[in-house]
Amino acid sequence: MSEFQQQILHKIEQIALKLQNYRSSNQTLEHEKQELIAKIEYLERRERELLNEIENQKQELSDKSQLIDQASSKIEELLGSMDIDG
Repeated sequence: MSEFQQQILHKIEQIALKLQNYRSSNQTLEHEKQELIAKIEYLERRERELLNEIENQKQELSDKSQLIDQASSKIEELLGSMDIDG
């Protein structure tokens, strides 16, 4: 085999090695991309769950606030009637 053929063969081997490295890097990046997509999907689901939980808690607080207001009104009525009767 001539010197020129050996150089060509060496270059081909270098290119093949680079292609293998690129393929390996691409597979690694693809795997990382899939992991990131799964994490994003999880975080989006979790965000929706937390927003629903916040809405539920807001509603509960509103209901409790309304009950407190009603109780306060009743107490004021009772105190008002006690003053009149007193």
